Amino acid sequence: MKQYVEIGYPIYDRMPVYPGLPEVTTTLRDDLNNGADWNGSVLSTYLHAGTHVDAPWHYMGGDAPTIDKIPIERFIYSYPLLVDVPATKPNQLITIEQIKAYGNELEQADLLIFNTHNWKKRADDFEGYSNHFPALAPETAEWIRKNLPNLKAVAIDSLSIENLSFGKDNGYRTHKALLDPSIENHYILIYEDINPLPLIGKTLKSAFCTPLRIVGSDASIANIFVEVEA
Repeated sequence: MKQYVEIGYPIYDRMPVYPGLPEVTTTLRDDLNNGADWNGSVLSTYLHAGTHVDAPWHYMGGDAPTIDKIPIERFIYSYPLLVDVPATKPNQLITIEQIKAYGNELEQADLLIFNTHNWKKRADDFEGYSNHFPALAPETAEWIRKNLPNLKAVAIDSLSIENLSFGKDNGYRTHKALLDPSIENHYILIYEDINPLPLIGKTLKSAFCTPLRIVGSDASIANIFVEVEA
């Protein structure tokens, strides 16, 4: 039986975020209980807090597309693929060999969803979830960009697709390999801090995202909806 599941996390007041990011707040500005004519709330959030999608401008700057300039077709996926790459040690990087293990399925895939099993820490050990997390090796990102021309996006159950300590030393090769619009196949969008649990043991049929079209922005808070078959 087909059904739709969500793989983004809910947004809530003072939710945990990557260390050093601004705090997320949701404030009830207009309150029926206090005599207002309606309930109305204000959300304040860094756009890379919680489940979100990176636009090319995030790391490329210049004329690279901002979130409002990306064609909506780039957010619609006909062949999502769940890639199981369990991390067994801190800072583990997803290798080319792990990707290649999926063989012919990779050729059709337009969305790769990496299940590193890091999501298991998120609810009860956010400090562990947000430190020394698994990520995509820069060599793997470059291989993906060169060899998977149908790919529109990748998603990962970590706070970043890239180990930011390594990235600071190597010029953020992973993000740039995926987001650079000057390379053939335009660019590959990046979804971070996703929850693959609803996909495990299911057949993935399609997926889509509806980002906020924030003019001139580097990212959008987001949710991904996946059609699955049990």
